[in-house]
Amino acid sequence: MQKTGWLRAGFAMAGVMTLAGCGHRDAVDTVDNWYHQYQGGEIAKQRPPAPGVHEPYPHVGLTPTTTVDLPSAQARQALTDRLTLQRNLSQHLVVADGPLIIAPPPPPPKPRPANDDSGSSMSVGAPGQTAPAATVPPAASTAPANQARPHTAETGSQSKPVKAGTDAQPAPEASLPAVTVFTPPPIKPGELPQINDLPPVAPSFPGFAIPRDASLPDIAPPAYDLTEPHGTLIRFNQASDQMANGQEGTIGKILGSRRPHEILYVKGFGEITSFRPSEQVLGIKLGLLRARVLAQSLILRGIPASDIRISAGALGHGARIDRSPY
Repeated sequence: MQKTGWLRAGFAMAGVMTLAGCGHRDAVDTVDNWYHQYQGGEIAKQRPPAPGVHEPYPHVGLTPTTTVDLPSAQARQALTDRLTLQRNLSQHLVVADGPLIIAPPPPPPKPRPANDDSGSSMSVGAPGQTAPAATVPPAASTAPANQARPHTAETGSQSKPVKAGTDAQPAPEASLPAVTVFTPPPIKPGELPQINDLPPVAPSFPGFAIPRDASLPDIAPPAYDLTEPHGTLIRFNQASDQMANGQEGTIGKILGSRRPHEILYVKGFGEITSFRPSEQVLGIKLGLLRARVLAQSLILRGIPASDIRISAGALGHGARIDRSPY
């Protein structure tokens, strides 16, 4: 018992000393090192330090050091202006078309009553179901058959009644016209079919009149003012007079370059969806609210109210600040 205790204590002390010597490595790395030392050779040697391990950290803002091949500033500005015009044109066209109004579906048909006014029962069928065939009394069904009896030309007497469904001959079906197959003549090698210079005449159908302006060119688009408003853009939340987050820095840059007693012009824009007068009125109201909120923010930063001029527009985004009037 004493020998076993001494052995356990010895193994425990050896394990503690081993872990203390490898305190900077985990158990997996320690076992790997033991196995590499057992193998020997190059894998058991100490690894060299990484390149630049003792050098100071590089400045990430200074990389890359090579010049990137980009278009010139004038070409980038021209591309930005063209994209701005296309965006403004699409916005004007969407507003000119107005919102898409979807008509509600028609109400479902009301079911017919089961009994009519006279008290006789009536069957109610589901939509799309064919009505059942009405029952005809026997007298009414045999009367047309008796009236349609043919007379013989030889005796002049009335022939015997023909039993329905047994000796009656069905009416002959109308024959279809014969199909004419047209085979174009084969084209000889080197001979191409002649193509007319002018387009063919538009076909005419009875009951359909081709409009007179069918061959006229397309209508030119309206001459909208697609230029971007001048000034610094201050963003607002969608359809709201609440200023978006992160606009304080932009306002601070504008006020930092302002001279004393210089007048600032503020213009707010609405977000109309059509050019109807009622929509434009709502857009002007939203633009005035945004311009007023931006003016209040300027006043809180020390700008006198007498140095601020506000205006509004029905179509645009957010609000803008500039030193020149709108």
